[in-house]
Amino acid sequence: MARMAMTPAPPARVSPAREDPVVAEASQLIGGPPGEHAVVPDRRTWLTPLRVLMALVIVASVLGYTQKIGCRDTRSWTHEHQYSSLCYSDVVALYSQEGLVDRKIPYLDYPTEYPPLIGAAMQLISWPAGHASGPRAVYRDDGGRRVFDHYTMDRRSAVFYDLTALLFMVAAGVAVACTALTAGSRRVWDAALFALAPALILHLLTNWDILAVAFAAGGLLAWSRRAPRLAGLLLGLGILTKLYPVLFLLGLFFVCLRAGKLRELAKTVITAIVTVVVVVVPLWLVAGYFDKQNNKVGDSIWATFWHGGDWLPLLGGGPDGARNALARFVDLNSDRGADWDSVAFGATWLADRHDPAWFAPMHLLVCVVTAAVVLAVAAALIVHRPDTRRLVVASAAATWITVSVAVPLVLQGIREHGLPVGTLNTITAATLVVAVIAIGLLTWFAPRRPRLPQVLFLLVVAFLLSNKVFSPQYTIWLLPLVALARPRWRLFLLWQACEAWVLFTRFMHFIYNDTQGRRGIDRGWFVGAVALRDLVLLIMAGFVIREILHPWADIVRTGGWARPADRLATDRPAALDLGAVDDPAGGVLDHAPDVRGGWHGRPTRSPRDRARELPAATGDADGRDGDASAEAGVTPGAGTTADAGLKAGKAGAGTDAGAAGEPAVRPEFEPLEPGALFRPRQNRAGAAPDADDGAGPPGG
Repeated sequence: MARMAMTPAPPARVSPAREDPVVAEASQLIGGPPGEHAVVPDRRTWLTPLRVLMALVIVASVLGYTQKIGCRDTRSWTHEHQYSSLCYSDVVALYSQEGLVDRKIPYLDYPTEYPPLIGAAMQLISWPAGHASGPRAVYRDDGGRRVFDHYTMDRRSAVFYDLTALLFMVAAGVAVACTALTAGSRRVWDAALFALAPALILHLLTNWDILAVAFAAGGLLAWSRRAPRLAGLLLGLGILTKLYPVLFLLGLFFVCLRAGKLRELAKTVITAIVTVVVVVVPLWLVAGYFDKQNNKVGDSIWATFWHGGDWLPLLGGGPDGARNALARFVDLNSDRGADWDSVAFGATWLADRHDPAWFAPMHLLVCVVTAAVVLAVAAALIVHRPDTRRLVVASAAATWITVSVAVPLVLQGIREHGLPVGTLNTITAATLVVAVIAIGLLTWFAPRRPRLPQVLFLLVVAFLLSNKVFSPQYTIWLLPLVALARPRWRLFLLWQACEAWVLFTRFMHFIYNDTQGRRGIDRGWFVGAVALRDLVLLIMAGFVIREILHPWADIVRTGGWARPADRLATDRPAALDLGAVDDPAGGVLDHAPDVRGGWHGRPTRSPRDRARELPAATGDADGRDGDASAEAGVTPGAGTTADAGLKAGKAGAGTDAGAAGEPAVRPEFEPLEPGALFRPRQNRAGAAPDADDGAGPPGG
């Protein structure tokens, strides 16, 4: 018997202010969001959310350019002006230090300390900048004598700064657009955290990191559009700019392993590896060989081979211990000590400044203060969220034991033996490995598979806090991940305030060092600012972990709704329907069932499998199908309808009221490639993309 097709009702038009609580509150300034019965014009306006975000990021980029414009003229880099004006920029400093001002080509004529694509960007901008005029001596007449007065402005450096700022503005726009598209139309305004971030203004022109952020954000968007090869290509380019996108591949492994999506993961990883090899190998063959003083002492492997020289010894190193220019990045990061903003630097200063022995005055004071703070925070969290009592108590105990017992032991060892680079590298690597394993176990055993941005955020935070180098501009790595993992403004703004305080104290301490203490602030202020920033990052990571363990607290999955039925539907994957938000950035992981892992080691099932098993629910030995049907509000063996799911608090099994009572199943998507970035995300069968955005709570 033929089944009649039912025409779905047209989706309700909902204003953005009604679907986003933050936007709804902000709209009170102009009268508040439209009411339930307000007539909203059915027409599209030019001022779309994405265009508004582009305008915001352009404003932020211009502010960032203006904030550092005082250092555009290299003549002002005297008397600590670059620090007192907070305008220091590697873009200006490295133009001369990397030999670009002398028309040297990175890797061929100078061993650039950055990965290949940053060197390529520097060279690309230096070509037009080199045609500007250099500094020229100006003389004045002093009693008939020609006396030197001053130098004119080095316009080469200024043009290099201007063009780089233009490139970075484009990269920032791409990163914000990719973040907004990855979040989806329901959460598009979450990208405003990225576009309006104070850290973006302060650090956009500090270094070239925004290029890596753009590639990483593009790779995440491609993955969300089910284009694994394109995602691998973009992540590979990100790795060639900064190494941190490697963590994205690791996070994908964790979530894909639990969901059984290893084939898609393999496509991404293989493409990323091929991309890196295709760029690195030719560059390694044509790069010159340099000694430790950055003097070129040997030609490249390819040049030596082409001229008939003995090129085989160059595979292991150049003459007199010279190294291939491409190895400069690896050597620098292996040989450098603890950087200013790192935990290791603060620990070294603390061990030298204060006696860390047990029961010393400092130790007793730290124990008492830590106990008071931990008890206050734990009590507040338990009162606010009673369901997290066990987690809060365990975390509080672990924090106090770490600060009171473990930290004094580490500081005493540093005080007695110092912190050699080899030991520091070992500690850094071991700490990162332990953190990664912990995040992997969390992903594996969480009651519901975490969203991909949540895992990526935790991995990047673990890398930054455990690494011996935490440059100020690294903070923009986290901006798109925060917007996707935990789009909440209050803690985000607190973190941004801490980042600004770190930058201020850092430069003021540099002035203190350069003036032998006559001006500026002592190191303790700077270390304290770094510790505060790191603490806020740990708190943000703690909230993300809490939302992984209790998905009903995740604003992305719940949409801001907090009714008991919605919490039940969010915390129990077996009760979710296909209309609920799962993992917008997950791509093939979105609404995918878990084939392994879980809190009790039992795999979850997809809504399609649950719907097929409903008629036999009463005969299931473990009773799970009966529970699922009870949660869905249906009688075992009866046809499932959307009305039954609504009566059960919209925690149904994701079925639709077809003519024959058959459930609607989520359509299978074929992998999409480059064009996928420009196509709307399909959410479910039988409905237009995001047809019911904001019209009701998840599961509606």
